[in-house]
Amino acid sequence: MANRVDKLRREIEARRKKINSSIGRKERSQPQYYPSHSESRDDSEFYFAGDSDEKGQPEEKFFRKEIFVLQVLVAICLFLVVGILFKTQSPQFEGARQFVKTSFEEEFQFTVVADWYENQFGKPLALLPTTTNVALNDFESDELQVAYAVPAVGRVAQGFEQDGKGVIVETTSNSNVEAVKSGMVRFVAEEETLGKTIIIAHYDGGESWYGMLDHVEVNLYDHVEPGSKIGTVSLKDNNGFYYFALKEGETFIDPIDVISFD
Repeated sequence: MANRVDKLRREIEARRKKINSSIGRKERSQPQYYPSHSESRDDSEFYFAGDSDEKGQPEEKFFRKEIFVLQVLVAICLFLVVGILFKTQSPQFEGARQFVKTSFEEEFQFTVVADWYENQFGKPLALLPTTTNVALNDFESDELQVAYAVPAVGRVAQGFEQDGKGVIVETTSNSNVEAVKSGMVRFVAEEETLGKTIIIAHYDGGESWYGMLDHVEVNLYDHVEPGSKIGTVSLKDNNGFYYFALKEGETFIDPIDVISFD
């Protein structure tokens, strides 16, 4: 009899443990919740213990080492390819060589970038010189007009209508040619039809061309002020001559309309 009672008691105890174990597994599978703070036990605000904290989330790195290394490798490969391209004098690569030369010889629009920077952020400190215009003309119009200095005093020997770009001015021998506006020298070279030529990109976006020069006083990317010497006129029949043109945007304008050469 006692053995049967002990057996029955062990079966009941085993069932109780089985039930408790099943209940424990269900409770562990469900998210636990707790009051948000000790003073609000009667409120219905709860947070789940399984929720992840936003601060614990891994932050995205601003600098990624893999991308940086890849960019460096690509830059090195491009450098080597360009070097091999110019070392190998094969006619098959002539088109590629010309493309690279054109890309590097294409002038960078410093004045446009400087103007955009000034409009967006104001005039930079000690980065660009102050633009100063010299006005030698008396304008009858009340409207704001662009003033230019005279490159060299003389008379117009060939008008604007001849080539639609500029004029040829006759002056005294050994006359100096001066910049008409402040800007940056973007071209200094021997031009096919104009001889020694200087092109200055003005800080307002325009350009001034000076050709048929005997001597050049500036270098590429030099800054020039209005009235500063940039070269000397060429000599022909004891007279001095130089070519001058003004460009606004992509259009050449007649210099006589804005400058008096007398």
